[in-house]
Amino acid sequence: MRESYCGLCDDCQLGNRGFLETVFRLKEYLARFRANWWVHCFPEEEGFDFGELRKGLDWFLSHTECPGCKGGRGLEDCPIRNCAISRGLEHCSQCPDLGPCTKFDFLLKEFPDVKINLRRRQLKLKAQEFHRQLESYKK
Repeated sequence: MRESYCGLCDDCQLGNRGFLETVFRLKEYLARFRANWWVHCFPEEEGFDFGELRKGLDWFLSHTECPGCKGGRGLEDCPIRNCAISRGLEHCSQCPDLGPCTKFDFLLKEFPDVKINLRRRQLKLKAQEFHRQLESYKK
């Protein structure tokens, strides 16, 4: 089970069955394709190393289970992870300072929706808490 403080692991394709099947099929296709026979036809700046591509595909197939940063993976010095731990939070969506938080800035270029998704989760949690309070008043 992938678990992170920031929620990024929720959308991770690592270990996703469809993704892994696609990687496996691509690896098989490349083996039959014999790209090494014609790759020399491309100018050096347009080409790439097929050995490295195969190495990358092998990596995905051998790293199918990532436990996320809560399970010991991820960046040890991640400012998001360290902040959540120091505040005793299970998830960043529990943080009252999520809106103005700048600790996500390094992720936003590659993952522009990560903070939006956290804010949605935060609003959902607040709504659930509000409904629980309403139910307790009815009793």
